[in-house]
Amino acid sequence: MMVFPDGRRTTIRDGGDPAGRPVLFHHGTPSTRLAAGLVDAAAVRHGVRLVSFDRPGYAGADDSPPGLASVGRDAIAVADALGLDRFATVGVSGGGPYALATALAAPGRVTAVAVVAGIGPWRLINPVDPGDEERDLLAQADAGDTAAALAGFRRGLASENGDILAIVDDEALVDAYLDGAPSDDLKWLDAPKRRLWAADMRAGLPSLDGYARDNVSWGGVWDIDVTAVTVPVHLFYGSADRLVPPSHGRWLADRLPEATLTTFPGAGHGTASYDRWDEIFAAL
Repeated sequence: MMVFPDGRRTTIRDGGDPAGRPVLFHHGTPSTRLAAGLVDAAAVRHGVRLVSFDRPGYAGADDSPPGLASVGRDAIAVADALGLDRFATVGVSGGGPYALATALAAPGRVTAVAVVAGIGPWRLINPVDPGDEERDLLAQADAGDTAAALAGFRRGLASENGDILAIVDDEALVDAYLDGAPSDDLKWLDAPKRRLWAADMRAGLPSLDGYARDNVSWGGVWDIDVTAVTVPVHLFYGSADRLVPPSHGRWLADRLPEATLTTFPGAGHGTASYDRWDEIFAAL
């Protein structure tokens, strides 16, 4: 357990190669620090010390108002607590924007960034759908009623995920959560990783605070300026990703001063997020 200067608490996972070069991992949405364990083997192969922590509202970490920049500052505090001077950072899926925020929080300390199937400001990227409930909730946040937006997201997420957490068997839980995902996109998910995935879900979903906070943080108006990121940013996306399509990567690449965009042919969201880490760690 770590306590931030303002008294909030989080939990840190310190994995990979203990003697390796440090990389700070921002988990996806919904998820926790445990997700970094899915890529531990690749981290060891590449001599990477892989540090992750629970974002506000996840797995017992104290909640905080929505925002990307504040999590970037949290990441620097985690690095300080571990005595990490210079390090790279990576964000997966919903964690992508927070990796960019980390680079902005300490540009002299972050050496490189990887955004892996990372979400962009989707309201700017996707066509407008006036009937979309999420857009309506985010409009409330835009108007200053963040509490109403968060409450609305919690209600919707509880309706979507409540039955899943009632499942006792880990295998059945994973199957239920991934129901509808293309089978080709799940080949990387072997038995040990399925158990870890289930543990991550059980840790991350009981409180929907973090899930709702993420949706408002990167669904709303971003409080970071990606054009001000001065370090190299490596963008990785799957060409067949229906959840976070490559258009998000192209949007970021068009605005980041020093970006490299790699698209994995035929890869869906799961494959892009968790099955190409030899390339990702090599880039960092």
